[in-house]
Amino acid sequence: MDILTIVSCLFLLTAISSTINHKYLRLPMTIGIMIMAFIFSLILFVCDYSITFFSGYHFAKDLLADMDFPKLLLNGALAFLLFAGSLHIKLDELWKAKYNVASLAIIGTLICIFSLGVVFWGLFSLFSVSISFVWCLVLGAILAPTDPVAIINMLGRLGLPYRLQAIFAGESLFNDGIALMAFTTLIGIATSEHSPSTAGLALTFIQEVFGSGILGFITAYITLAIIKRINHDEIIILFSLALASGTFSLADHLHMSGPIAVVVSGLLMGNYLQKRPSKDDHDTVTGFWHVIDEILNTLLFLLIGLEIMVIPFHWQTILISLACIPFLIICRFIAIAISGSFLLYKDSNPKGLISILTWGGLRGGISLAIALSLPNVFPKSEILVVTYICVIFTVIVQGLTMEKLINYFYKLK
Repeated sequence: MDILTIVSCLFLLTAISSTINHKYLRLPMTIGIMIMAFIFSLILFVCDYSITFFSGYHFAKDLLADMDFPKLLLNGALAFLLFAGSLHIKLDELWKAKYNVASLAIIGTLICIFSLGVVFWGLFSLFSVSISFVWCLVLGAILAPTDPVAIINMLGRLGLPYRLQAIFAGESLFNDGIALMAFTTLIGIATSEHSPSTAGLALTFIQEVFGSGILGFITAYITLAIIKRINHDEIIILFSLALASGTFSLADHLHMSGPIAVVVSGLLMGNYLQKRPSKDDHDTVTGFWHVIDEILNTLLFLLIGLEIMVIPFHWQTILISLACIPFLIICRFIAIAISGSFLLYKDSNPKGLISILTWGGLRGGISLAIALSLPNVFPKSEILVVTYICVIFTVIVQGLTMEKLINYFYKLK
């Protein structure tokens, strides 16, 4: 398919899904669209058996293959999604919670990766599926990070206190860079059987985390130095687009973490926009990014729903996936309790805070894109099924019940 046909199909499906959800389902937009994508997939399956001249399966497979979902998200849309999400975070509140966020994003993510790896290794062994421990750690690295796209979308409609929003969103925005670094290291070990040295890992960590943060600060500083002299919203919007895409691309070329770099630049840009004297100026720029965020979000969750057409499901792997769901929550709770217990006690209602952070650990398109990007070797199909089922569970079940949990602790309504 040519690019115009692909884009036309996606926008048409998104528009139809959004309308049906708005009129009948009345669910949060991204969840409603993902459910509608499941229904579209079911219709396409039926078409394979009822319409001789049209293959729904091959249509969906061709569409998704031409889209190249992993490349589209990890090397394209992710830059704009992370930038748009970080614009709305209050930098002052995030700075107050910097130690909480750093501990949760770094220590918490690494603990979650290891604990999930142990759980997956045990479950696969229990079902007599021979997968090495390194590959189980790879799966842990895929599912350990929470998805900032899903979480920031959820935070926007729940009205959490600013302090909790800063911790919640900050951890989600930064833990992707840590998890991607761990994933890259582990997949290198799993495919080449060569373990990197401790010094090499330390250097990579410094380059990925601190180097990426410094890069994001430099690109944002240069951009802000220019736009502070320009009182023209359209030009500021163009510079913000250049900042998001340029920072992410530059980080990739310098072998740094694009997600961390673009989040830092987005936080600084958002802080500048929030302090602009004219509210109309602020609303124009942030309104533009809100539209970009909504469009990319809806397209992303539509693609997640359609991916069910091309993932190779097997009953044994489905059982393993269902069995691992409780452990997914338990491992996140353990990671948060260990990495945050010494810092989060200063916040009011600490039990509620840890419970909310645990249950709000949604996984989304980033985890699925990483799994799809794996080389075509064993156990890619098993990892894909586990990842997909875990993503669907967290987005639908945890996403839809999150508001009730927050109201239980914070009495927002």
